[in-house]
Amino acid sequence: MSPGPTLHLQLRDRCYGCFRPVYDCFCAAIPTIDNTTEVLILQHRQERFHPFNTARIVRQALRNSALLIDRPRQLANRLKLKPGAVLLYPGPDAQLLTSDFAERPEQLVILDGTWHHAKTLMRDIPALQSLPRYQLAPSAPSRYRIRLEPSNEYLSTVEATVAALRVLEPQTSGLEQLLQAFDRMVEQQLFRAGRCYVPKGQFSG
Repeated sequence: MSPGPTLHLQLRDRCYGCFRPVYDCFCAAIPTIDNTTEVLILQHRQERFHPFNTARIVRQALRNSALLIDRPRQLANRLKLKPGAVLLYPGPDAQLLTSDFAERPEQLVILDGTWHHAKTLMRDIPALQSLPRYQLAPSAPSRYRIRLEPSNEYLSTVEATVAALRVLEPQTSGLEQLLQAFDRMVEQQLFRAGRCYVPKGQFSG
């Protein structure tokens, strides 16, 4: 006997908060975080509807955050940077992000998309090229086991955001709960795909 129309509808329905199927919605696990540093995420348009995108999780959680989605040149026209803004973007010219700021940055800019998308955003948004650039030194590989990162030390947007805020404002609560919500999304997808569980902290490509 084939599934009825109600079941088919349920399988198609999606949560418009996390973009997951309603039966896998994890929005209730996402904490509300009162962060001080504004987090501005610039998302490449082609990343917008990716089912495993993590910028949406960050935007839902952080009260002081914004998510701009568009093509690079359109983002360049919409971008409004605060004085003292810094860019989180790895590379040979990037300094290590530490707590040794004479004055904590008001705005942290993060690029969201594949690494090809991130490079395109950097190339096509001139204002980003003049920002002080910082990078993280992760203590463990990414927990993002459902999307392949170019290197073990590269992190998803939500992991990078949490790591940066732990440096800039270690007193802020809720960051570990945000990672737990992210872990829940990853583990749900691994379960749906029938893949074996990999312990947290162990890289699995």
